[in-house]
Amino acid sequence: MKCRACNTEVTKFFSLGEMPLVNSFLKKDELKSEERFDLSLGFCKKCYLVQLIKIVSPKKLFRNYIYLSSNSKMFLEHCEKTAKHLVKKLGLGKKSLVLEIASNDGSQLQAFKKIGVKVLGIDPAVNVVEIATRNNIPTIAEFFNYKLARTLKTKKKIQADLVFGANVLAHVPEITDFVKGVKVILKPRGTAVFEFPYLNGLLEKKFDIIYHEHVFYYSAMALKNLFGKAGLEIYDVEKTPMQGGSLRIYIARKGVFKTKKSVENLIKEETAAGLKNIDTYHKINTGIVSLKNEIISTLKDLRRKNKRVAAYSAPAKGNIMLNYFGIKENYLDFIVDKSKTKQGLYTPGTHLLVHPLEKIYEKKLHYLLILCWNISDEIVEMKELEKYRKNGGKFIVPLPELKII
Repeated sequence: MKCRACNTEVTKFFSLGEMPLVNSFLKKDELKSEERFDLSLGFCKKCYLVQLIKIVSPKKLFRNYIYLSSNSKMFLEHCEKTAKHLVKKLGLGKKSLVLEIASNDGSQLQAFKKIGVKVLGIDPAVNVVEIATRNNIPTIAEFFNYKLARTLKTKKKIQADLVFGANVLAHVPEITDFVKGVKVILKPRGTAVFEFPYLNGLLEKKFDIIYHEHVFYYSAMALKNLFGKAGLEIYDVEKTPMQGGSLRIYIARKGVFKTKKSVENLIKEETAAGLKNIDTYHKINTGIVSLKNEIISTLKDLRRKNKRVAAYSAPAKGNIMLNYFGIKENYLDFIVDKSKTKQGLYTPGTHLLVHPLEKIYEKKLHYLLILCWNISDEIVEMKELEKYRKNGGKFIVPLPELKII
């Protein structure tokens, strides 16, 4: 296949095989008709972009979306910190407009609105947009692209002081069109800020960021090439702990702001780590196989000791782990999730019925496998699990290194 950014031949280096769509939960009568799609990664030696070999239509993935941003306390706290940080850093005020791409239920925009900044959301998931609208966050139910950006600018006279996107940059197959749209919708001295899981996580065994929604896996050097083609440049970069390790990049028109040392330093780090070389990516499989063996061995041992083990939460990353490692009812008594939109449905691929948290207390449970390991600190301290902790219940955190708390 050809690179989606520069049209150079892409080299395949890793595959999770045929996988279900990890955010497509199932009703009982849908279990036998579930679809699976290839999940393989390739590397472009010209622009250094890591990407899926085959993609699934965004309309199939995002028009009816089950993930809600507001379900995580840690994420909501992150939204508050992000809004305060960006308002101060970029000098935003009451006349400024923040436009968020893939705004979900409006959690991030609520934080900006609370400070007094004008907001507008864009998200293709109609069901999620309805929630945002009920919460008084104006949201357009569309996919963001160049055409929509032109329409908003020319017909509605909309341009943003800040274009923001959390966990969207990886989701867009037509990425060059998307980037052109960002330039159009941005004011001449505006800034676009994108936050996304960092490619380096793959080298740290965080393979569960690989799923069909994530078409791209970005390094700073790949993004420099991508935005540069549209007359935009990265002028600052920060690392955040979200999603087990994310990058936050600051984009503007070329020459508007002085490029900070953080950008140059990160690209030097990436070069030293071998992110320009295909051989680096071939090594990923070894680390994942050793992690799989360790986790499966632990679960087998608990089964032999007649310990009851349940999984906590069913996020996209968790469903990748369950499927790739083959963790089903053979190792788990059940699975629970706080999200009411998932309860009563079956997990993709592994077909575990999702229960509410109360299920934990029906029987004496010994271990909870935390599939949303990136917010494990929040889960361990949850008030709803206080009784579980007092009864001696333990937690298994599978990534990036297996540990039992």
